[in-house]
Amino acid sequence: MNTRKVAALALLAGLALVILAPTATSADREETALRARIPKIVAAWGTMDISKVARYYAADADLTYFDIVPLKYNNWKEYSAGAQKYLFDPNRSIGTKLNDDLAVHRRGSLAWATFTLAIELVSKEGASSHLNARWTMVLEKRAKGWIVVHEHVSVPLGGS
Repeated sequence: MNTRKVAALALLAGLALVILAPTATSADREETALRARIPKIVAAWGTMDISKVARYYAADADLTYFDIVPLKYNNWKEYSAGAQKYLFDPNRSIGTKLNDDLAVHRRGSLAWATFTLAIELVSKEGASSHLNARWTMVLEKRAKGWIVVHEHVSVPLGGS
């Protein structure tokens, strides 16, 4: 191989690195941002203040959310009212501990995260309950950052 061909190949390899490296770095930053955001979303639920939770969720009228009770919410307005009624009102505190199985996958402006967690509830009467739960979130990158556009929270059949 002559010197010109070697130089041309080296130049092409260098250009590919310059073009592809920022893309990989950007993708790494997005995944890091998502991995940091998920625990913040879960922690917001532990505050028992729906206004602190709401900033992480899309309020579009046609987005569905699945939770433990009831089966389905047709939009954020229903979900926030249901969370208040079924989760916040009957309880004094909610504690959560994410397990070490958080997985984040991103494709462009959409991402999904899956994880399991332990939930400790203390009712207003003082009774404690423990739940092992699984949670899947679908997030979309919008002007204000990554926001939940769908989620599914459930517990294993027969309790935890």
